[in-house]
Amino acid sequence: MLDKIKKIIKKEEPKKKSDNIDDISYLENSSEAVGYDNREIQWNVYRTVLQYIPEQVSILDFGCGRGDLYSMHKSEYGDVDYMGVDFNEPLITAGKKIYPDISDKLILSDWSKLSRDIIKDWCVNVGSNNLRYDTNLNIDNFTYTCKTLEVMYRHAKDGIVALFTSGTNLGNGLISHDGGKLFNWAQNKFGNVILDHSIAEDGFCLIIKKI
Repeated sequence: MLDKIKKIIKKEEPKKKSDNIDDISYLENSSEAVGYDNREIQWNVYRTVLQYIPEQVSILDFGCGRGDLYSMHKSEYGDVDYMGVDFNEPLITAGKKIYPDISDKLILSDWSKLSRDIIKDWCVNVGSNNLRYDTNLNIDNFTYTCKTLEVMYRHAKDGIVALFTSGTNLGNGLISHDGGKLFNWAQNKFGNVILDHSIAEDGFCLIIKKI
């Protein structure tokens, strides 16, 4: 379905917003600004994640960037009750401008500090754990990922989907996640876990359904 996830989810730091109109346009419109080579690849990644989610459900997007998942869902599947959280201020600001209908649904925050009152049917994380953006050097990658999954589970009514990179030749600073280790941890913690390694040779989806 997908080529290599390392080409799909780069999650590089976007250019900073400046007075230069070209930089502003890049931040607001470019797929590269949110880590993808082009819009086609970006949309394909979103389709990969959305295939596990039933229709007509609400979505909380962890590491939402500009909120492009909302735009893709609306154009291909119809309206959706969507909310996104990200602590990248330039991208959240860009999203509020280009998607004014969800400007109040794009939250600038560390997702670990998200209000516990925010609950959606499904929580998704489209590769935002494939690079570390936090500055906590006292926590390893596996523990950080587990903590993220715990937060997602807390804010989900029905389930969560997270897309991860894995393998030995990722490059670009991408984290190689151990699918078996994550599966065993999630199975012991939550139960009802699916690990889908069929999406690509360099990545997998972890799906956790609430019983």
